[in-house]
Amino acid sequence: MPSSCFIRPAALAFSALAVIFASLVVFAEAHHDRKLTDLTYIGSHNSYKRALHPKLMRWLNRIDTKTAEALDYSHPPLTTQLNLGLRLFELDIFYDPEGNLYQDPLGDAWLFRDESFSTKHSQALQMPGFKVLHAQDVDFRSHCITLAECLSEMVRFSTENPSHVPIVITFNLKSQTIELPGFTVPLPFNQTALKALQRTIIDHLGLGRIFRPTALQGRWTSLAAAVENNGWPLIETLRGKFLFVLDESEETLNPYSALLATPGPHIFFKTPPMGHPDAAILILNDPIQQSAEIRQAVNKGYLVRTRADADTLEARINDSTRRDAAFSSGAQLISTDYYQADPRFEGRYEVRFENGGYVR
Repeated sequence: MPSSCFIRPAALAFSALAVIFASLVVFAEAHHDRKLTDLTYIGSHNSYKRALHPKLMRWLNRIDTKTAEALDYSHPPLTTQLNLGLRLFELDIFYDPEGNLYQDPLGDAWLFRDESFSTKHSQALQMPGFKVLHAQDVDFRSHCITLAECLSEMVRFSTENPSHVPIVITFNLKSQTIELPGFTVPLPFNQTALKALQRTIIDHLGLGRIFRPTALQGRWTSLAAAVENNGWPLIETLRGKFLFVLDESEETLNPYSALLATPGPHIFFKTPPMGHPDAAILILNDPIQQSAEIRQAVNKGYLVRTRADADTLEARINDSTRRDAAFSSGAQLISTDYYQADPRFEGRYEVRFENGGYVR
């Protein structure tokens, strides 16, 4: 064998190490000047949600199978998700300034009172403040039944891991009435409610942990102008921070838009259509039908949230079409109920990157 074809094991090991080290250096240097829009997150949809009580699920299945199937998913506690590597979350919140509004859900009374709510949750529901649950009286089981509890978990993780990439939390402001006898009527999200929401978050995190729209806009005339001309900040400048997003229509957020004209601080990104002066983060949940719009928005510099699945449909038949469309769309924020496969479903549908991670 010619000597040029023979490489001693030690030399081979050294050569491999050199290649690995060089690759790491290149990656570190490249990563150092990456912007937030260069990352892709996989995160959880309705992140707080616990499974419906089995008795309630059986009852719901008898009267409305489609709704029962759509609600038949759950997540582990927020801390578990954070430790897995998720950095994108969604919380549904109800305004409850006096407390007790959601203390006695009908679903608990119908079949199994005292089985679904722990004493801790019952006490928390009596306290004034925002409540975190999916649908009043039906889908009401939550790992952190109050917003204060959810935020405390996240702050604890952030304190223990101060160099984490920014955590993005989207909010749905729940005020829809369920037109059935005896169902709790939620309170509206008026300016008073939105002020209280901002205050709750600031009290738990402090302003230093929150990346606010004014910081993104800088000297530009609007958020949209800042995003399209200057882009989002470098990841390194956002480590340890949180972004808060109101995932609601402009009509629903009229009270917040009016609030923006008053002295701040104002912490929420809204989600109006692309090109709106306040647009920086877009919600385009259908990566198949909205693929062209997502690509256009990403190319212009916007941060886009989409969904890889919905209502348990994809997981039940292991259909990856929507998931693959979400990945190929370029959307940076991808929500799912299946970052871990549900063992009940054949095919074990799940949404994660090739290396098993949730941020790429």
